[in-house]
Amino acid sequence: MGQRVNIQYSVELEDLEDEVNRLFEQAMRELERGLLVGGTPVVNLGTEGLDKIDSFRQNLAKVDIMLGDVQNIIEGYIRFKTKPPPDREIPFQQTSDELEVEQLEDQITKFKEMFSAQPDQKPEESN
Repeated sequence: MGQRVNIQYSVELEDLEDEVNRLFEQAMRELERGLLVGGTPVVNLGTEGLDKIDSFRQNLAKVDIMLGDVQNIIEGYIRFKTKPPPDREIPFQQTSDELEVEQLEDQITKFKEMFSAQPDQKPEESN
């Protein structure tokens, strides 16, 4: 059996059942092809018998992988249908730490503005 790669694609929700059935039918056709290639249910005790068993097992492994994909899609669909909708987040919501820093920076800026707005005064000397 060749190397496998994972792919991801999307379908419209209303087309999901058709896509799952298409993949399932493809797995069943592959299984039927393996049964037809097997021919008679007799296995020779030799290399020909080993080749026949190996070919059939590889076909079964391929079908198993295909059915696993279909199963994963159905499980994902069930999770999608049964999980509660996500909580709506307020965009750009700041954490309390960020707000505290921002408030402190504002107070420093106001203090600087207030300090620089006063005319040059000499500090009063206390006796």
